[in-house]
Amino acid sequence: MRKIFFLVLAASIGSIPGLQGALSQQSRKVYERQYATETPVFIKDSVYIQAQAHKQYWKFPNVKNYSSWVPKVRFSLFFDDNPKKVVLSYTAEYFNPDGSLWFKETLANGGDRFASDPANTYQTLQSKSTAATGTYGIKISDKSGEVIFQGKFKVGKFLPPYSEKTEFDFFVDHDWLLPIGYVGFDRGELDDSGGFRPVVSIWLKDTIEQKELEARLFFKGQQIATTANDGGIVSDLGERASEFAALSAPLHYWKLWHFRWDKFRFANGGSFNREQYPDTIYADESPGEYTVKVYRNGVQLRETRFTIGADGRFVDAGYAKPIFIPYYKVIIPVKVVGTTEKWDALAWKTDAFYGNPLTGFSVP
Repeated sequence: MRKIFFLVLAASIGSIPGLQGALSQQSRKVYERQYATETPVFIKDSVYIQAQAHKQYWKFPNVKNYSSWVPKVRFSLFFDDNPKKVVLSYTAEYFNPDGSLWFKETLANGGDRFASDPANTYQTLQSKSTAATGTYGIKISDKSGEVIFQGKFKVGKFLPPYSEKTEFDFFVDHDWLLPIGYVGFDRGELDDSGGFRPVVSIWLKDTIEQKELEARLFFKGQQIATTANDGGIVSDLGERASEFAALSAPLHYWKLWHFRWDKFRFANGGSFNREQYPDTIYADESPGEYTVKVYRNGVQLRETRFTIGADGRFVDAGYAKPIFIPYYKVIIPVKVVGTTEKWDALAWKTDAFYGNPLTGFSVP
């Protein structure tokens, strides 16, 4: 008798328009939590090269406030170091514009993050710093000697306000960042119960306050969310700047901004209570193209697009195939709108990811 009841119930569900599809949609998990393992994976887009300035120059020890600089680097791994079974070691080599070796250093071990050791950087400033600018090279190798990253970086200089004529600040040019954006998830957002929010990340130039920014999300030509009034979140994490860059921010200060909307989520086949999120668009149940427009005090600065495929996942154009990016992030082209920002609009073609431009990438 019970068997007959369930057969009748199943037949009834199948006869109700849309109900069968809704149930299958709710049971579909399109994204699983992503966990690091004991096998380290290099995150190429985490590489950050800076110019560490110094108000002395070892070649002119008797000249006061003669600025010089040396490079320093940091990067991250997708790696779980809790078992403490893997001992990692990395070395960075830096090269002069003519290709000759400048110096090399052993990077400080931070578990899943490695960086130039501040003590070593200070010592290097005393004997190997330079006052020259130009394009320099870098090579990062692991303890076996395998090269995990190789590239180049452009260094310029500027005179901060109220500085002496030899008291420059040096910076690594990061204009190539501006047309490169991301859509994906933050580590803490992925949740097996579903209902989590994706994040769109976009680089802006200049020092900007969070309250100045608004990101509007469009689907099928209609605005469906904005960070201005629906509980959306704007956050600033990750800057590319020199010590005194804020004093000339429109030219030498880059920051990555992250945008999320409470009314735009992934259901992910979860068991969460949808009643908590009225008027919400669930991306994995609404395939198609989405547009994001970013405004500063009402003036549009950026525009980008991403697509949700029929499988409920972000469509990856393949720009990042040689690059591992965790938490299902994909790279999306970003259009710089307006003429207020001063930047090298062609830098991404040759300088992206420090001389490792993306295959097939183009700027709208």
